[in-house]
Amino acid sequence: TVFAYGVTSSGKTHTMHGDQNCPGIIPLAIKDVFSLIQETPGREFLLRVSYLEIYNEVINDLLDPTGQNLRVREDAQGTYVEGIKEEVVLSPGHALSFIAAGEEHRHVGSNNFNLFSSRSHTIFTMMIESSDRGDEYDGAMYSQL
Repeated sequence: TVFAYGVTSSGKTHTMHGDQNCPGIIPLAIKDVFSLIQETPGREFLLRVSYLEIYNEVINDLLDPTGQNLRVREDAQGTYVEGIKEEVVLSPGHALSFIAAGEEHRHVGSNNFNLFSSRSHTIFTMMIESSDRGDEYDGAMYSQL
């Protein structure tokens, strides 16, 4: 988990997302995950992503604009957001395209420091499932980034 905290216009969003010339933590982490997959030919992988925002204490799904006011739930497997959309991703660019699409649905507004300041908090999650090649259930591993 990476948590960015700071005052308005201190660079939190830039640190996490970066730009074309200087990728941020999220694009670099996505690239590293796919690089590790390429270096692990003996395992099969399934990667899914979700992207949500918390705005005025309301959880909204950035990948599905109809997913508004979602609820946090807990069960034997852990804590999750009920109804959040998860998209399968096949490449770093594919994952980044979902982030870009989600950014279009974020709450933004102007302030004294920034014309398009983020008005919400976001959580981008990548779920990674892997298993020994040819054996879907024995040796399955689940990770979340």
